[in-house]
Order: sequence, then structure tokens, then C-alpha cells
Amino acid sequence: MTRFVLILALSLLPVAMPAGMALAASQEQPANPIGTAVLGFKDRVAEYIKLHKEAASKVPKVTKTSDATDMQSREAALAATIKQLRPHAKELDVFGTDFRAVLAREVRRDFLGRSAADRQAVMQEQPLKMRLSVNMTYPTDKPLKTFPAQLLQKLPELPPELEYRIVGHHIVLRDVTANLVVDVARDIVPKIAG
Repeated sequence: MTRFVLILALSLLPVAMPAGMALAASQEQPANPIGTAVLGFKDRVAEYIKLHKEAASKVPKVTKTSDATDMQSREAALAATIKQLRPHAKELDVFGTDFRAVLAREVRRDFLGRSAADRQAVMQEQPLKMRLSVNMTYPTDKPLKTFPAQLLQKLPELPPELEYRIVGHHIVLRDVTANLVVDVARDIVPKIAG
């Protein structure tokens, strides 16, 4: 009887698996699709930032930050160099289709949690009728309204070179120093009735 109790007790003890078996067991677990989408987005953002830095190294630096003409010239030169480095850039190259779905869900949730007046306020001053394409210069005559802070907190943080923008019903990823549309996620922002 004691031998049976000993065998039973030993069988209940945790067994250390060899490293290869533990790795195989962990690989069998399905990945969290939202986490995978966010991680993919962050990786694509990091790749874009490498490209941005490469472009910035090829463009002369501004010597006088008070000279608007120098600033605009560098911005245009940086944008032109980035366009040369990504000539075949297309929509969802950075956002990705998987992250676009996460983005759409977060924006929808955010808008559902707002009052009608708050939803209207978010959409006020947004450029509603603006043609968008990847690698275009963001028009300087269009407003750059601040992205809603509550929504921004729910999205992956961006490096200082990039920012999220709402343009009509689309979310734009904009290069701040090149004033360039890096990517567009279309039809993300819900239409407001009334």
C-alpha cells in the first residue's frame, strides 16, 4: 500500500520538461490575434522610422529654426527623399489589415462611449472632403485638429516622427517633420447621424 501511495505522490509532482519540449508546448498555444496585430504594427512603424532616419541623414539640416523658408525647404526635401525610398508604398503597408481591424474596433468603441455632442465636437473642423493617398504631402491649407486624447490613449504610442490624424472618416498616419501621409486606414471613423 505504501508503495502505491509513493508512486501516486511522485506522479503528482511537477515534472521538469526538457527545454525543447517546453518550447514546443509553448509554440502550440494560439497567439492572441490583437496582440499579434499590434506587434506587427509596431514592427512596421519601426521599419518606417529607420527609413525616415535614413532620409533625414541625406537632407541638409536647418541652421536657423527661425527661418520659415529653411524649415519648409527641409520639410519638402525630406518628403521627397522619403518618397524616393518608398516609391511603391500603398495603403495599409504600415497599418496592416490586421491592425486596421483593431483600429476600427477601438475607434468604434470610443465613439459609442461619447455623447452625440462630443462626437460632433470630434468631427468639427475635420477636413471631410480631402483626397488622400500614401506619400502625398498633407495640404498646409487643411486643418490639423488635435486627435482625441481618450482615443489616443487606447492606441499604440507612436514615435515623435509620426502622429495619428482623423481626415473625414479615415485615420491617417502622418510624418510630422516631412508633412507626409505615411498610411491611410479608410472608413474607420463612424458616420454621425443628424
